Amino acid sequence: MFYFNKHLIYLEIMGSERDQKNIDFDNYADNYKDYIAKSFGNIEDNLNYYHIKKSEILKKELNFQPKKILDFGCGVGTMLKLLIEKFEGSSFYAYDESKKSMDYIKKNFPKINCLDNLQTDEKFDLIFLSNVVHHVKSTDRHTLFKSIYNLLSPNGVVFIFEHNPYNPVTLKMVANCEFDADAELIKKNDLINLCKKNNFKVIKSGYIHFFPSKLGFLFKLENYLKWFFLGAQYFCSFGK
Repeated sequence: MFYFNKHLIYLEIMGSERDQKNIDFDNYADNYKDYIAKSFGNIEDNLNYYHIKKSEILKKELNFQPKKILDFGCGVGTMLKLLIEKFEGSSFYAYDESKKSMDYIKKNFPKINCLDNLQTDEKFDLIFLSNVVHHVKSTDRHTLFKSIYNLLSPNGVVFIFEHNPYNPVTLKMVANCEFDADAELIKKNDLINLCKKNNFKVIKSGYIHFFPSKLGFLFKLENYLKWFFLGAQYFCSFGK
């Protein structure tokens, strides 16, 4: 228990120190995957496993075929590639504040509709955010979700994956990741309350990533562990 509490204390310290730093993701676009791998250290060497499982979780939990999908905070398209495979026939859009990341998307995903800003009349059936919220300062999150609410179609779904601050391995990874120097992790219940305050309705939520890739054969068990608060990450889905 001391180990667990020590990391929770560390999280509070980390948040108060890091929220003053500004990360320019243009500086990490060229070697994004290398920085992620470095943050894992010797804990894991198959990072793609977690991305694939996220896409499978999304497909299963969503349970409908969205016409228009927005990858919000797409980065260099790590999840975008998998979304395209999982949702054949959907129209895809991408947005990221990093211009260099968006240039990468335009070059490597020429069929994707790239948004240069959020001033659009488009409405989306699925807005997908993977590990985006913790890079947004807590003081700016209401503005973020107001923008997302306006982009969502009347029957659309916002689907969010985030780091779980209760998991000590996650805390270690975040501490080791250079571009997480601005990270303000958010608990699942706090994210749910934040979205409720911005007029979203909760659809589903749960914890994920309980097993490393070497124990991937246990993945099916995760469906029964969604309630258990020690998963490395969690998901939440919301509607209007």
